[in-house]
Amino acid sequence: MSAVQITGCSGAGKTTIAAVLARRGLASIDADDDPLLARSVDAAGAVVEELEEPDFAWLSRHSWAWNPARLDELIRAAAPATLYVCGGAANELELADRFTHVFLLEIDEPTMLARIDARPDNDWGRIGDTREYLRRTLPEIQARLRAFGAIPIDARQPLDQVVDAILSHTLASSDAGRASTPGNQPGSPARPQKPSSIT
Repeated sequence: MSAVQITGCSGAGKTTIAAVLARRGLASIDADDDPLLARSVDAAGAVVEELEEPDFAWLSRHSWAWNPARLDELIRAAAPATLYVCGGAANELELADRFTHVFLLEIDEPTMLARIDARPDNDWGRIGDTREYLRRTLPEIQARLRAFGAIPIDARQPLDQVVDAILSHTLASSDAGRASTPGNQPGSPARPQKPSSIT
C-alpha cells in the first residue's frame, strides 16, 4: 500500500489538483468530499455540526480532523495503486506515517484570498469569521508543515506545472524503489522527504 498527501491552506488548490490527478489516471481523492474521513470535531474529538456563520469563539474550540480508520480504509481500497490524498486537517501530522510523501502547496495571502473569493462552490473564507481566521493561521500552518519536512511546492504556478512538480518526486521515488531492496519500496513506513525546491 502506498499513499501521498497534498496539503495546504484553503485556496491552495487541493481540490483542483485531485481532479487533475484523476484525469491523468491516478487514484486521488479530495479529502473534504468524504464525510467519513474529514469532519469538524470538538476538543474531545466528538464530531459536531458546523455553524452557518462560525465566529472566532467557535473556531477556537473546534477543528477539521481526519478519521484515522477511514484514512487507512481508503488507502487499502486503492491498493496496489498509490492513493493521492488531497486535503489537510488539524491532525495531519499525527497521520503522516501513512504517506511516502507529504507535499505543501504554498501560496501567499493575496493569492489565498483571491482564490477564496473566486470559487463558486465553497463559502469557507467568506462566512462568519472564517476569512480573518484563515489570514491569521496561514503563516503558522505553512511554517509548521515546512518544519515537519513537507515538500514545498509553489502553488502560484500554472496548475499543470504544480502537478508535474509533485509527480516528478513521486514517480522518481517509485522508479528508485523498484530498483532497490524490498524494504525501500514505496509504501514502506517512512517520514516525508525533506523540503526540496522546484527547479
